[in-house]
Amino acid sequence: MADSIRTAPPTADDFAGQRQRRIEKVKQLRELGIDPYPAHSRKDMPNSEVKSRFAQLENTDVTLAGRLMTWRDHGKMIFTDLQDQSGTIQLWLKKNTLIGATSEGTLGWTNLKLLDIGDFVEVHGTVTKTTRGEVTLLVKKIRILAKTIRPLPNTFDHKEAKFRRRYLDLTINPGTREIFLRKAKFWEANREYMKQHGFIEVEVPVLEHVTGGADARPFVTHHNDLEQDFYLRISTELYQKRLIGGGFEKIFTLGPNFRNEGLSDEHLQEYYQIEWYWAYADYRDNMAMVRDMIRTVAQQVWGTTKFATRGHEFDLADEWKEIDYVQVIRETHGVDIFTATDDELKRAVEKLGIELPGAVNRARLIDNLWKAIRKTIAGPVFLINEPAFMSPLAKAKPDNPKITERFHVVIGGSELGNGYSEINDPQYQLQQFLNQQVMREAGDDEAQMLDIDYVEMLEYGMPPTSGYAHSERLFWFLENVTAREGTLFPQLKYEVEQQTRELYEPILKPLNITLDKETSGAGTYKKSGKAKKAPTVNYQPVIPREKALALVNDHIANKNLVKHCIAVESAMRALARHFGEDEDLWGLVGLMHDADWEETSHDATLHTLKTVAWLKEAGETNETVFRAILAHNFMTNPEPAPETRLEWSLFCCDELTGLITAAALVLPDKKLSSLTLPSIMKKFRNPKFAAAVDRDHIALCEKKLGIPLEEFVQIVWDGMKTYAVELGL
Repeated sequence: MADSIRTAPPTADDFAGQRQRRIEKVKQLRELGIDPYPAHSRKDMPNSEVKSRFAQLENTDVTLAGRLMTWRDHGKMIFTDLQDQSGTIQLWLKKNTLIGATSEGTLGWTNLKLLDIGDFVEVHGTVTKTTRGEVTLLVKKIRILAKTIRPLPNTFDHKEAKFRRRYLDLTINPGTREIFLRKAKFWEANREYMKQHGFIEVEVPVLEHVTGGADARPFVTHHNDLEQDFYLRISTELYQKRLIGGGFEKIFTLGPNFRNEGLSDEHLQEYYQIEWYWAYADYRDNMAMVRDMIRTVAQQVWGTTKFATRGHEFDLADEWKEIDYVQVIRETHGVDIFTATDDELKRAVEKLGIELPGAVNRARLIDNLWKAIRKTIAGPVFLINEPAFMSPLAKAKPDNPKITERFHVVIGGSELGNGYSEINDPQYQLQQFLNQQVMREAGDDEAQMLDIDYVEMLEYGMPPTSGYAHSERLFWFLENVTAREGTLFPQLKYEVEQQTRELYEPILKPLNITLDKETSGAGTYKKSGKAKKAPTVNYQPVIPREKALALVNDHIANKNLVKHCIAVESAMRALARHFGEDEDLWGLVGLMHDADWEETSHDATLHTLKTVAWLKEAGETNETVFRAILAHNFMTNPEPAPETRLEWSLFCCDELTGLITAAALVLPDKKLSSLTLPSIMKKFRNPKFAAAVDRDHIALCEKKLGIPLEEFVQIVWDGMKTYAVELGL
């Protein structure tokens, strides 16, 4: 009987059975007058301190607290391990030593059946050692602090599961906790270094009217009371320099920045960064301090300056050599970035096998030539002499205005820090902003915005200043972990675990609360990466298909382009059926999306604007239609990017219809029905086939629509087959 009282539930039981048994134990504890979740607890010291100070603490009584992680029954004795943030310590429970149940919530020997692995407890006892020499707490009192309902997994190694349920990762895998303890020490060392060198920490806005300080695509949010959109900051630069203009001389920020860019082993959309500005200093002053700071922080956090990461080995104590940006590209790729034509730069990039989706400009071509070199450099080195047209906030060199007083820290094949002498000439800064604005209007949504208020500040005067920043990417590299492994809660697609769904949906359903729709009783949810669903409306387009097709034929002479419009219409109708949306509305958007292409090809910024005007003249009034067509050309015109499922469907299927058409035209009979899904996918994976098709746009179906790529291809192909006669395929 004693064994059955004290032994943990058999692990062979399924999850639901173990969970239900634990819920019953909660009920039994309450019936005994014991609160399974008390507010008050006590803890004299961490577990590690008991071990490190054993000589002083032996035979004294202490109170510890933590989570039970093991359970070893030996009849009248039980051994278990208590885990806290500092590590584990063995607990020794003896029948004749343990004090019985009390009104304070203490558990007696016969009540231990109500404990499970994973429970949080408070224990009071005597510090001792076992005959094997292990530091142990001989327990006199044990008290429940938090009763666990779900059993802990025995192992927890799946990467994505670890990111989603970091609390389990930290509990089951002590190595993970050690990484983030070092990360906390890393930021502490950064902050302390700044203070020791006379810098003060300042706060600057996270929400900005105009965002800047870096080349990045921002997140957009809305301020309800002000009725204005704001950007989440991509950098703290421009506000810190406003403070320098206001009289501060040594300042820094340490906090989160947000960049609406792709995920990779080196990038996350939300990350922490330290950034500072130093009046009456230039980039050379900052280079010396950065070198010393990184060496100092590494020594304090890891106890060494020697590291291995991403296939590179380096020693931060070595000399930090300097690499000339213009010279190294010329020597490696045989092009001069100042004299080479765009076509020459493009050929050099293509020779490296690099594909550049989206808007491609001169700066982006040059940057990719440098990146091909950078990945081979172990470092530590400083990259210097970067061109002025790629450095919109950096001061040009007085003896050569083509290059700037800018530097990058290069370690482990990547840029891990960026600094420069700041522009304080308001007229030159304005011109740099205007140059960036031209790039934005040409489709580069990472080019910097015009911040006229910042220019105004410069007109009041800012002293010579140098700034620098590095993000937690420096930590990731020195720790040799990926971005997501080095972030406690990295961004992931919204997901509800199946077991949780099965447990809670029966409870929530009567309340009209759902776990996987964007709108629920708990509020509005937008799944990360997926398009928002437009409100469902009962709507028939004002203009019938015949009238819309006549508009297309009136404005397009090229019959192949007319067929393309019909192909996209067919795809959009198929996607509407898939999502249960209004097929006529979606079809109208697809049919009209390129109606003005021939008349606007001379100026792509006008594309889609004329189409909307024609639709309004024809009697169309639905703003959903107009918005979807305009968003189709968001990379060129000033319209916002796609947001809804309708808008992203058009963006993703547009290129795909061209690929499927090309695949049919190379067949002997040129018929859509003669294609097979494997043959289409093979051509999709071959970048040389229909090379003009942007496959990255198509692949967004998975992220933006939640449709696997092959399923998306099947839906669009099936839709096109229903219009095969009109398409001549």
